[in-house]
Parts: sequence; C-alpha cells; structure tokens
Amino acid sequence: MIKTRLAEFKDEAQLFGLVRAFPTPSPIGTDAYISMLQRKLTDPCSFIAVAEQGETLVGYVSGYKHSAFYAAGDTAWVDEILVLNSERRSGVGRLLMAAFESWAVNSGCKLASLATAGAADFYLALGYSTKAGYFKRYLGS
Repeated sequence: MIKTRLAEFKDEAQLFGLVRAFPTPSPIGTDAYISMLQRKLTDPCSFIAVAEQGETLVGYVSGYKHSAFYAAGDTAWVDEILVLNSERRSGVGRLLMAAFESWAVNSGCKLASLATAGAADFYLALGYSTKAGYFKRYLGS
C-alpha cells in the first residue's frame, strides 16, 4: 500500500535518488542538494511530500507558496513532481498532488499552479486548466 507523508531529513538518501532521476539539463550535486533540502524542510513556505511503499520512496512532490497580485492572495506552485516509472498509472501522482493541494488550502492559498511539458492529460484529469506558456532563462554561470 502506498502512503504519502511529509518528507523528513531521514529521507535524504532515497529522496536524492529520486531527485537525480528528475529530467533536467543540470543535475544537482550532493552538497547543493543537502543544503536545499535543509532549507526546504525548515521554510514554512516550502512543501515536500514523499510517497512510500513499505520502506521505499516511490515519488515526491515539491512546491512552495508565494503572494501574487493576479491571484489576489497566496498561490501554491508545484515546482517538481516525480513518480518512479514502475509506479506510474497506479495513483501515486494523484496522492502526491492531493497532499500538495491539502497543504496549499491549509496554508491559505487561493490557487495552485505548475508547468509541465509531458503530463498535461494527468493535470487536466485532476481539474487543472491551461492558461499560459512557460518561459525560462538560466541566470549566471
């Protein structure tokens, strides 16, 4: 049975394996990961939940909340969600998104949003709608 719960620092090693599986052009190093994990776990505006099957982590969701004029209040943003390929289409993603949305509602957010390139049907099935394009630019070196 798969459960979701808030991430803890004891999840560091397994979570790092999942984070490293996230498709990105610049993989994160160990030191940067540990520093970010510590910040995210102690920042009241950040959220990380994990999905576990027994003792094994099979997915995670990470996000944060911030104030946005266009939302007339706080908005929650999913910046990463990953489910192991072996667990996809089993409800893990839904459980993680439900955990994120519950946190967002309890944190007073009026809106939840995210950007995705390949999972549009998943988010549409959860009740999300498309609104705008997503642009990015890496800063610095």
